[in-house]
Amino acid sequence: METKLLSSLSSQAKAFARLFACFCVLMCVVHNAVPQVLATQQTIKFPVWVLIEPEPSCVEELDESKDGALTFAITHMRTSVPFILEGLIYGWNFTYTPSDKMRNVEEYFEYTPISEIKLGDKNISFSQLKADDSRFSCWVAYERTDLQYALRQHWNSVKFPKIAGTGSGSIRDGDAGIHDAYAEAIKKAVREYVQGFTKNKPKEISGTVLLEDYPLLSVQSGRYVAKLELLVKISRIVPYSSF
Repeated sequence: METKLLSSLSSQAKAFARLFACFCVLMCVVHNAVPQVLATQQTIKFPVWVLIEPEPSCVEELDESKDGALTFAITHMRTSVPFILEGLIYGWNFTYTPSDKMRNVEEYFEYTPISEIKLGDKNISFSQLKADDSRFSCWVAYERTDLQYALRQHWNSVKFPKIAGTGSGSIRDGDAGIHDAYAEAIKKAVREYVQGFTKNKPKEISGTVLLEDYPLLSVQSGRYVAKLELLVKISRIVPYSSF
């Protein structure tokens, strides 16, 4: 899969390869689809584009003899595309401990994929590969299995609450910065939702979230900004009174 993608990019964008050698690549998913399509279609489709941004801290040693700049762009696709698909298809489990100064408790948040998707997955395909002097772009398609499709129908049928949040992460941290932005967005969305029906700050909240819509990722003032629309299933809320 990586060899095919590299070959396709190289054939269409060889003239632009050297422009990438000293620039940081950042990935954004364009928010131009509606949840109804995502929920009812067997095949998930979304556009992905790779910008050229000058960021010295992101510069890496690139082997130009092997289309190093293009390979550098693909390394971001290798992590970003499966990461997005995991959130769209399976969702993430999360554990959240709100901060509490009175009890000297620090805030803690962690989220992990319910099931992983690899870039080599046979159901992932890339199309409409394009390049100009500022970005690479393509469409990503994922053909859901019957089991994956049924999972999404379950989320729709039970009418899980819809929540939304915005978070940010440092662009200097690369992929980790994107993950930080998602983490903050999920945390804020869960916190706001739980505050709506609990009187006291809980000790711990755990559950699952699923991306209801395609995520919107942008860059503002040197930070990744993620805007997420989610479905949430709260598994447990632990009050302090239980200890």
